[in-house]
Amino acid sequence: MNDQLRPIHFTESLEYSNFIEETPADFKVATAAYRGAAVFQDEIERIFNRTWIFLCHESEIEKSGDYKSTMLGLQPVIVSRDQSGNICAVLNACTHRGATLCREERGNARALVCPYHNWSFRPSGELIGIPGSDRYSPDFDKSTKNLVRVPHVASYGGLVFGSFNPDVESLESFLGPAKLHIDRWANRRADGRIHLATAHKYAFNGNWKFQSENIYDGYHVGFVHRSAFNTIKKFSGSFENRHFGAVRPGGHTRGYPQGHGTLEAGVPLESGGVDPEVRKKYEATLATLHGEQEAKEILKNCQFLIFPNLAIFDFNIRVIQPIAHDRTEIYSYPVLIEGADDEINANRMLDAQTRVGSAGILSTDDIDIFAGNQSALRAVGSRWITLSRGLGLENVSESGARDGEYSDETPQRAFWRRWQKDMTNQGLHVGGCK
Repeated sequence: MNDQLRPIHFTESLEYSNFIEETPADFKVATAAYRGAAVFQDEIERIFNRTWIFLCHESEIEKSGDYKSTMLGLQPVIVSRDQSGNICAVLNACTHRGATLCREERGNARALVCPYHNWSFRPSGELIGIPGSDRYSPDFDKSTKNLVRVPHVASYGGLVFGSFNPDVESLESFLGPAKLHIDRWANRRADGRIHLATAHKYAFNGNWKFQSENIYDGYHVGFVHRSAFNTIKKFSGSFENRHFGAVRPGGHTRGYPQGHGTLEAGVPLESGGVDPEVRKKYEATLATLHGEQEAKEILKNCQFLIFPNLAIFDFNIRVIQPIAHDRTEIYSYPVLIEGADDEINANRMLDAQTRVGSAGILSTDDIDIFAGNQSALRAVGSRWITLSRGLGLENVSESGARDGEYSDETPQRAFWRRWQKDMTNQGLHVGGCK
């Protein structure tokens, strides 16, 4: 029966195996996936509490004692580097009375001290001090009051991830073919070191998956951002490799079985004037380090999503933080290169300020669309969205990786296949962490 002729039922089933319908010619996702507290809570339990989630970049916790307060799903955590240089993560909740330990976003401390009653802990979580400890029974076991640790913390390419799942697969297995894109992104540092600048933070009234899907959406660019591009064209030399047509020719989208995906324009992205001599020296350094052909690949525009919520742009990291089924926060970090020419970093900051930051002329367009999407999908009689562009026209490898054109919805389908796989598997509850 045609969807328009079906009777409308206002009580929605949460049988996630029915949330996606795929045929050789059509790929549909149930609109119920974007609304309702029940779906959102299941996502937190079955995705964010079970797989690898980005915590920070190593440059944010460079020295012993450095810490950062962040989120793993909806759980507040502290990720830090202990006195031995190891990276660890604990819940940001004192085991005495449940107070928030760290209220600062970043800092350096030899111990984590609770502001409520001054219980103190090592960065790795061990309880080391209780004021007035003589008022506790001799049988009181302090070792049972250590902070709750995140069972697994690992890093790749300077990106630090954590997982509440004690049985989670290795980080490298989870990243799979996306490691190549992380390697090339990290290798843009040339002979310097990556340093994350202070995050631009903003929020929108919409589901977190709208932003995840949009990271590698090459189809919307010429429509949603038309006014931005008309403005850009007035300024000679700015965004010089940008395509201003409705649908961009060339380039690639890629979708991987692990749920990750890319949007690749196939040309370098430039968002501001860099002195030709500075650029030439930078590119020569890349060629010396990696060879001329690989240097060209490193410089090509590529933005990608590490499932479910880490977006990596050419000069920027964006963390998509779910808050509720219809509320999302974005943390957008400019990526600078320590030791690079000032013009290189100025160009990267310009990209954040003008394009993908909180005041960027592209990001504001997107969040307006996301809020509109959420409003429209309150209409539960609208049962499906369609993600069929390029379906059946992709190149599919033996590993299951799919390669589409720039405007194809190849990576979105990879995201939803992984989403459905995780949502239909029963698994760990965060309360089971030790």
